[in-house]
Amino acid sequence: MPQKKLKIAVLGSTYPRSQDDPGVPWQRETVNRCAAAGHDVFVLAPSWKALKNHSIDGVPVLRWRYAPKEWETLTHDEGAPNKQNSPLFKLLAIPYILMGMISVFYWSLKHNFDVIHCHWPFPHGFMTLLPQKILGKRIVMTCHGAELALARNSGVIRKALSWLLSTANANCANSSHTANEIKKLYNTEINILPYGATVTAADAGSSPPVPASPPLLLNCGRLIQRKGLHFLLQALPKILEKQPVQVVITGEGDCKEEWMQLTTEMGLDKHVEWAGFVSSERLAELYHTCTCYVHPAIFDDRGDTEGLGVVLIEALRHRKPVVASEVGGIVDIIKHEETGLLVPEKDADALAGAIQRVLDDQQLAQNLANQGFDFCQQVFDWDRIVNATIDVYIGQQSHQPQVSPAALPTT
Repeated sequence: MPQKKLKIAVLGSTYPRSQDDPGVPWQRETVNRCAAAGHDVFVLAPSWKALKNHSIDGVPVLRWRYAPKEWETLTHDEGAPNKQNSPLFKLLAIPYILMGMISVFYWSLKHNFDVIHCHWPFPHGFMTLLPQKILGKRIVMTCHGAELALARNSGVIRKALSWLLSTANANCANSSHTANEIKKLYNTEINILPYGATVTAADAGSSPPVPASPPLLLNCGRLIQRKGLHFLLQALPKILEKQPVQVVITGEGDCKEEWMQLTTEMGLDKHVEWAGFVSSERLAELYHTCTCYVHPAIFDDRGDTEGLGVVLIEALRHRKPVVASEVGGIVDIIKHEETGLLVPEKDADALAGAIQRVLDDQQLAQNLANQGFDFCQQVFDWDRIVNATIDVYIGQQSHQPQVSPAALPTT
């Protein structure tokens, strides 16, 4: 149990705009679980097309305005990092930060937060400076990877992010990969706070897998460059030479049209379903019925990759074998030959070979699925994660095990 009831502000670039918005499910789950533990939680996020203050799941969401209605589109959907080269992004970056600074300071005065948890410290760390320096608020900053990719490509951003991290009372990362990237900028103690599954797997621990015929390969998430789905498309003909399979890809993003066109050009339309955003119920059904979850993530043109990969946790919680690229925070979840199969990034042949191993060897597939399930039950448990998060909020040494390659239990 927490030592005291906290008043927590969660600050970031995006949060669901309505009850049905599927955005940042891991953050929504963390917020809701902190509230369920008895804390007062507020979300501080930018507006979207003049969206006013509202509530999600009973949690107040305070929105700051930064531009005329039709221009307030810097965040959500694709996200700001994917829009950084647009003229609108460059025009609105300064008012975004300034209005955020004013609003966060005002809300800190009004609601007297005990702690402000700042996600994506560049640029949101600027918004915590006044509450910290003037009001003495405790500041916790969490990097997820995108801001570190920006820093690698800009000396100005690198210096700004390093300085902002130095102002925090505590720094956090979503994986060991992200923590190592932070230390290259600012060498300090990093609390690793991963996510748990956000899709309910009530039946995953007891009922046997539902066989799909033909075998079903599944991928979920934003359709952006670092997801590397074109390598799955390139691997698919090699698999189809040996047996029929179906692929279902959920989500939306700026690469969807390009990848759909590639699917057509390769003559794969009848084998690939682009499902778009799906309900939680359909997503749970897809996880439960798929034969293998495939995650061919890459380092994109900005040097960004998967900070963790919550979809991998969800797949393992559904007792599914996983094939994924050996990049970023994925290695905190997928241990080669133990909780899944890892392949080099951008290698369609290796990807096809690993998928074929899972399809050909049912015993291997079952072993990976069972070991992955047990692993996630132990390491990516929400109660453990929330308790560790609250420990960071109150400045207490966490009694929860840190998630890092050295500390992760073996299966």
